[in-house]
Amino acid sequence: MPKRVAITIAGAVSLGSYEAGVVFELLEALRTHNEQADEANLPDTKIYVDIVTGASAGGMTAAMLAQRLMFDGDSMGNSRQNCEFSNPLYYAWVERVDLKGLAKLQRGEGKLKWHSLLSSDLIEEIGREMLVSWLAGDRPLSGAHAVVERDGEGTAIPLDVGLALTNLNGVDYMLPIEGSDEGGFNYTRSVDQMLFSVEATDRADTAKWQQMTGAAVASGAFPAAFRSQGLEREPGDFGTRLPTPPAEPKAGETYVEWGTSGARQFAYCDGGVLQNQPLGIAKNFVDARVKAAAGRTDAYQIASDRLYVFVSPHAVKPQEQKGLKAEKLTIIEELIGVVRTYVRQAMFHDWITAEGMNSQINVLDTRATQLAKEIVAGNVDTSSLEAASAQLNKLLLAGQPEATIRRLTMQYAQEYAEVLQAKGQAAADAFVGALATLEAAAELGLRDKMKIVAVMADDRTELAGSGISAFVGFFSRKFREHDYWVGRVKTRKYLLRADVKRILGVTKWPMEDDWKANPLKNPTDIAKLPMPLWEALRPGLGWIGWIVWIRIWRWLAVLGVVVLALVLWRWLR
Repeated sequence: MPKRVAITIAGAVSLGSYEAGVVFELLEALRTHNEQADEANLPDTKIYVDIVTGASAGGMTAAMLAQRLMFDGDSMGNSRQNCEFSNPLYYAWVERVDLKGLAKLQRGEGKLKWHSLLSSDLIEEIGREMLVSWLAGDRPLSGAHAVVERDGEGTAIPLDVGLALTNLNGVDYMLPIEGSDEGGFNYTRSVDQMLFSVEATDRADTAKWQQMTGAAVASGAFPAAFRSQGLEREPGDFGTRLPTPPAEPKAGETYVEWGTSGARQFAYCDGGVLQNQPLGIAKNFVDARVKAAAGRTDAYQIASDRLYVFVSPHAVKPQEQKGLKAEKLTIIEELIGVVRTYVRQAMFHDWITAEGMNSQINVLDTRATQLAKEIVAGNVDTSSLEAASAQLNKLLLAGQPEATIRRLTMQYAQEYAEVLQAKGQAAADAFVGALATLEAAAELGLRDKMKIVAVMADDRTELAGSGISAFVGFFSRKFREHDYWVGRVKTRKYLLRADVKRILGVTKWPMEDDWKANPLKNPTDIAKLPMPLWEALRPGLGWIGWIVWIRIWRWLAVLGVVVLALVLWRWLR
């Protein structure tokens, strides 16, 4: 069966150029692999990308990427032309965005009210250019990319796209409390997302692309740098409405407290504030695909034969603050410590959750191995085991017990074969039935391990645009070109890793020999990092001064008028 890839792209600000380099090189490797599989008539060895999620700058990249993959795959590279410096992501992150454009407020942005430091209109303009205008009209497009799976009729199967958002208004929820007549537990959630299914028939759906543009711009609205975005949402986007009396809420089910109104507008900012690595969104998409395929014996492979490619310009490092002494902390030091603690916990929350689920599944795998060994050794009464599990499975697997048994037989084929050979069919059936009971009791039926392998860089020592919260890349195109190159180099090393090849079932990439014979050369003269701060800031000093002046002079003028009025008032008295 083909392998599948879910791509999750973290927040990056100007280091979106690094992520663009990663994505381009990844797609080139997968494209050439799939084309080779077609030539050899080996469709089961192909690798498909079916899910793309992102936060902040990564959300903007995810939206652009999904659209290009579905409608114009050649724009991201093909066998006839090299698109390394002409693909849409390079254009957006290396060529199109720079401090000069961001510093100039566009018409209507220069009002007295201070919405943002940089031009949000420019970001919205780029979003419309890349996601709306690009599809308008009758422009000839090449069709789906080689990494997009087709159905039996050759139609591209939809891509799932998830964009992380931070809801500044928040959405109210209520969880009924068992045995209580006074309502339930109420809370407000600001972690948010917008989910899309990009289908082959969507090219003319301007409303969808406008909605996706708004979501992508909102996901990238870095606080203070860019203004927040207003998006209209429906109550169904968040769950089930709290029923109105006399209807009663069910204990254990979470409800949205929306009232009787319809659609409502919320204010959104950068999705990376609370969910910088939306692996959880990707996993939910996978679980939904497995559920939709329920009944097929190979349904579990949609999850198990999958790699989660996590793209981030920030390496995972230990961040313990050693040497802190409670009795010596000042107020400022404590506040700084609280902020650092929040960032540490928010940055890798989804990854930590995924590893927690992996640990639970590992326990089930261990129990399967132990149970098989005990049955083979004759230490288990398999007739009693079969009878007990059969009774329990009637309750726990009320939905599709046969499909579950078939799936587990395939998932644990090695252990099943060992029991079958040693003790016969009845013992093997008892073994699988017991596994079904254990899995259902632990509520792991729709879950599978997340094989997450990250393409990361050390932003401080490898990326030129990482300074000032990753805004330095906007100061110079040279910085962005360097970081794009680093992304490509890192991805080639990533693809050569033994674990990545093992998960994807690749023995050798078609381009592997060329990678070794012709390593990528740095297109810039940046040779040593980190750069001194003055050197990093120098290309943008003029525009930084412009930003400060254009944002502050009106306030200084107002202050001057107030001071003059006070002086005149005192003089006239």
